[in-house]
Amino acid sequence: MNKRGDLLHHSLIYKILSSLLYLIAYPILFLVTKLWLGLKVEGRENLSKMGDEYITVANHINMIDCAMIALAIFPRIPYFLTLQSNLEIPFIKYLVMLFRGIPIPRKKSGKEKMVNTIDGLLRRGEIVGIYPEGHLIPYYDGIREFKNGAFNFAVRNQVPILPIVFTYREPEGIIRFIKRKPFITLTILEPEYPKTEISKANVQELKNRVYRKMKLERRIKKLYNEEMNKDTNMQEEKV
Repeated sequence: MNKRGDLLHHSLIYKILSSLLYLIAYPILFLVTKLWLGLKVEGRENLSKMGDEYITVANHINMIDCAMIALAIFPRIPYFLTLQSNLEIPFIKYLVMLFRGIPIPRKKSGKEKMVNTIDGLLRRGEIVGIYPEGHLIPYYDGIREFKNGAFNFAVRNQVPILPIVFTYREPEGIIRFIKRKPFITLTILEPEYPKTEISKANVQELKNRVYRKMKLERRIKKLYNEEMNKDTNMQEEKV
């Protein structure tokens, strides 16, 4: 813990390097996610409904889905909760730090530091990204059960949740002949706001509300893509 009681780096050098890294990485990540992952972003109009501080929640399906979220909400630059182990990998740990990764402590003694960090960021009008499913399952096709963390922070700090859903669709164009994995669609949903009373019941209510909303969006996208694939196959058979 630093003198401010949080897990952040406050030096001017860190802030300069972090900003420079984003400027360099942004066009590279844009090309990689667009050309290879087929990233399509929907619902950007919902960003105009957000104030300065909020929490993003998303299903965790790709090693760089945090970068996809950062691309989607650019020019705002979010902070992300990440596993402590990601900050113990040689070289990678420096990238995680510069990309505003905040470690989730393994020990209970570190919980206070993390809480101070997230609360402080939200009070300063920052964006914090949290994966409520807790861990990554690559290309998992569904919405897994949520943990309470993100919703505790939202209720306690009275900030909105911005739900983001990753879904899949069949590759398009020439790349579909060489790519086995599906393309990715990122959908930004309308924000959900916590009730004003700070209680465990309202944390649970907000969590359930966001979970149902994200699960419904995933189901709608899946049905839509299945119908689109049927139409495409029928057209190819006619040809």
